[in-house]
Amino acid sequence: MNEGILFRRSSVSSREPQPSFTGESDMPSENQIDLEIALRKIHELALADGDMGYADWYQVGQLLRRAAGMQAEIDALSKELEQCRARQRKRH
Repeated sequence: MNEGILFRRSSVSSREPQPSFTGESDMPSENQIDLEIALRKIHELALADGDMGYADWYQVGQLLRRAAGMQAEIDALSKELEQCRARQRKRH
């Protein structure tokens, strides 16, 4: 479903960050699809706002990706905690 790199523009000045959202992440596949759709929409909004709003939308996309990564880590830690609790119950 990856149809190219999102947030890559040649008209952005060299002082601004060069984003490269691909919609890929370490998240489970059911969440990855939602993230890709959201990043595509943010990309559309960034293009519609032009150069002035583009950097702001880029930051929104970065925050969304970081939040998704944090959620994946929370999910993994929750699973690990549940496994530890199950082992603890077996001991008692």
